This record gives sequence, C-alpha cells and structure tokens, in this order.
Amino acid sequence: MSSTNIQERLSESTRTSTDARDKSHALAQFDEPRRNTRQITGDARRHTDADSMRRYFGLAPWDRSAFSYPTVIPNYLEKSWDPPADEKAGGTDVLATGKPGTGKSTLACYLALRDIEANGSTVVWRGSSSRSEWLALAPWTRLCLPAGVPITARLVSKDPTQPAIELDVGDLDRIVREVVRYRDPLELNQDILKPAQINVVYPDPKMRGCQEIYEESDEKTYDTPSGRGLFAPEDPAGHWWFAWVLARVEHGPHHWTTWTADEIGDIAPQSAQKDTFATYQKIELLKDVWVDARKFGLTINAFGHGETDIHQMIRHKLRWRIQMPGQANPTKASDVVGFRTVPMNTDMTSRMSVGEGLMYTETNFEPFAWRDMPTPHDYKLMIKVGR
Repeated sequence: MSSTNIQERLSESTRTSTDARDKSHALAQFDEPRRNTRQITGDARRHTDADSMRRYFGLAPWDRSAFSYPTVIPNYLEKSWDPPADEKAGGTDVLATGKPGTGKSTLACYLALRDIEANGSTVVWRGSSSRSEWLALAPWTRLCLPAGVPITARLVSKDPTQPAIELDVGDLDRIVREVVRYRDPLELNQDILKPAQINVVYPDPKMRGCQEIYEESDEKTYDTPSGRGLFAPEDPAGHWWFAWVLARVEHGPHHWTTWTADEIGDIAPQSAQKDTFATYQKIELLKDVWVDARKFGLTINAFGHGETDIHQMIRHKLRWRIQMPGQANPTKASDVVGFRTVPMNTDMTSRMSVGEGLMYTETNFEPFAWRDMPTPHDYKLMIKVGR
C-alpha cells in the first residue's frame, strides 16, 4: 500500500474517531432518561413523572389558592366535568403570543408539567424538524415516530460556528426515555400515547390513515382540489395534525389530553388559501372540530409570535390568552379576534421580565410567573422524517 493511501486511511480513521468522540461528549451532557418513576415501573411507592419533574426543576406543588381569579389560571389548568360555579367544563384552550426570547418555550414546558400534575393528562407535543423546545423535558419524554419511514437526527449547537453532530436513531434512547413507532393516528391515540406522560409526536409525511379518518366523519365535508381527497401523501407533513385532532375527537380515547401546538401559525397561518394542498379547508376542519374537542376532553395549548400569524378561524375559538413580556397587552376588544370585551385598560406586560406573563379571558385577567426550566446542554435536537 502506498504512503499516500495509508495517509488517506489514517485521515479517514481520525475523522471517524473524532466524530465518535464528539458525539459521545455531546450525549454525555444530556441528563439520563428517567426510567424509574411510577409511570414506568408501576410501583405506587415511586414518584410520579410530575413529582420527578417538579422536584428536578425546584417547583412547589400546584396550588389553585395562590391565584386571585379561579376562572382564569385555575380553570384553564384544572380540567373537570363538574367544575365549580362560573368555571367551564371539559377541555380548555389558550394562545400564548410573544416575540422570540420572551419565554414561550419554558412556559410550554411549565404548563405541560402542571397539566400532568393536576390532571394526569396525556400531553402530546407537536414535533417539528426545525424546533425542539421540549428538550428540557427529554428525560421524561416518549418520542413517537412514524413507522416505515427514514429518520435522521442531529444535534445542533446554539453556537452556529460549531459543526452539527450526526446521530443514529439508536442514539435517541440516550436522550429520551423511550422511542416508539406508530402507523396512523388511530393506532397512535389508542395504543401508543401514554397518560400522565410527555409524548412528543412527529407527524407521518405519508399521511397514512388520514383520508380514511376524514371519510368516516359523516358531518365533515369540504370542497377539495380536483382529483384528490382532503388528505394526500404530497401534503405538507404538518397537515397530518388536522387528521390527528379529528381522530382523537371522534374515536378517542377521551381521557384528558393536551395538544401542545408549538408555533401553530406554521400549520394554520392567516395567509392560508384554497391551494393544491387544501390548506384552507383543513383549517376549516380544525375550526369545526374545536368545540367538540372541548366536549371530549382535548385541550389545545397554542403558541405563536403574534396573533396575526394565526388564522382568524382558529383565533375565534380560543377562550384564554397569554401575553408574553416585551409587548403591550391588548386594552380593547378589537385587538383580540374572538373577544367581545377585554378586561384590561392599561399596559402591564411591556415592562415585564422573561418568566412573567398575563393570562386573561373576556372577563378577568391575572399576572403570573413561572420558574426557568433550563437544559444542562447547549444543543437543539433536529429530527427529520423522510417520505
């Protein structure tokens, strides 16, 4: 073998070895997945997931008496079929808006933890190829991926000058508690999702089962582009969520479930039209299913940069709002689509700090704060699902 070939092989070996060391070093920064809680072992003497998360992040137990207006934060968070007077029954919904860096990601994690603690809810977090705000909860997370499609994953440093680290799918078990596969929305809901746990779900780009679920819904009929159904394999992967919501509402199971719709404007934008993917019609479907979602125990936590990014058909349905810091809260009803009145008449939020916000309904409002829930590392996890 020539010295040139030897040198080339040595160089390749060095690159491979360096990649392996980099990956090992990066994965070592993640906390060990928690596989010893009550949800996993079945042992009632163990802490629940909610207790484990709360203790890890140093949070006090949930206490509704800490709030002045029961119809605002307590009613939004605590689900009941027989609530106290003046509070709403069934599932709830909220839209939290704020610019990047105002704490929406931490708020989403905080609300998911409290929801599990207060209700034992099945938390379903919308996975995205470009976002991983759920990573603070990774040690308690079940990662739900579509079966039979290629999956790629990499760790991307928050420092853009650092190279990304490619992962094998098997490496994900070092980051999350469990990786599971599903075939369609019905199987996911009925056999895969687990109550009182964090379930991060990446949509199936093949849209398997989605059109069938729609066709079984006799009351839901929409005009679609010629030559295709409402759902088709060429649709954007995010459209899978419209079928998932329909499946959850019409086929159950109907125990408390919360959909964390991070950046909901990505799948239900105000600019949606009747395009070749039937985007507008699918948003109509979500709007029509919304009230039934509440009746069947589904809560929708929506997050976005601003109200106008999200289609007004969806905004009309949301009964709770959260204004993040750094921007003024609304002071007149015309500022909030779907509200006839706004109870605030002064700006309270533009000077708030990160970790503070204002939740409000049409009748009451209450400032509140939540504790930071940091990750022990500086990575984003980018998972891409192929077709």
